Amino acid sequence: MNVRLLLLVLISTSLANIRGNAQQLIGGIHFKSGIPTGDFHQASGINVVSELSAGALYAIKGSPVFVGADLGYGRYGTAVTRRRDIFPGVNQRFRIRRNNNVVNLMGLVRLMPDLNSKFRPFLEGQIGGIHTFTRSRIRENRLADPIASGTEHHDWALMVQAGAGVMVAVNSSRDTFMELKVNYVNSGEINYLSRDSATYNEQGELMLAPKSSTFNMIQPSVGVKYLF
Repeated sequence: MNVRLLLLVLISTSLANIRGNAQQLIGGIHFKSGIPTGDFHQASGINVVSELSAGALYAIKGSPVFVGADLGYGRYGTAVTRRRDIFPGVNQRFRIRRNNNVVNLMGLVRLMPDLNSKFRPFLEGQIGGIHTFTRSRIRENRLADPIASGTEHHDWALMVQAGAGVMVAVNSSRDTFMELKVNYVNSGEINYLSRDSATYNEQGELMLAPKSSTFNMIQPSVGVKYLF
């Protein structure tokens, strides 16, 4: 079934099954696992972008349309380097941990009819911003407090998503759901660091080589949603 036909089925079903003027507020969390595609995969060499997000949806009165927002945090790589030339005149080996992070804030619109059953299929679109940033921490060892830390690189870009999924009620009152969803994620051109983007020259100076591409992914996810 193509997307256009599915959209027509959802709209027609929703008009036949919507219950009066009921209003609904849905909140929950998602565990996402993005699979890089296209130029993002080619430029970065990244296999998976793990993400945790939280969001809320509000039903527009008398319609199957929900509007809301979603805030996500993910990590697309981490690396550890051990060096003795971090601080001039100090011949001691230090541990440098670099985490490559991504944050996104999205507004979303979801078409989700109430079928008066435990299954609630939906289509949705999202638009918002993506922020990539790399932070490093220098320690004497794994358990020691950081001697120094900071953000080494960051950038922003516009991002859009489109996807489909289903919410499945897990209790008889139909107010708690497991949500299965797949989104296609696409952003504008953005600069970011990958695991091999930070190197050191012979003098111990840090050399950064940012990657540049879109942030394209196929992003399956599983979540828990609660109907208030």
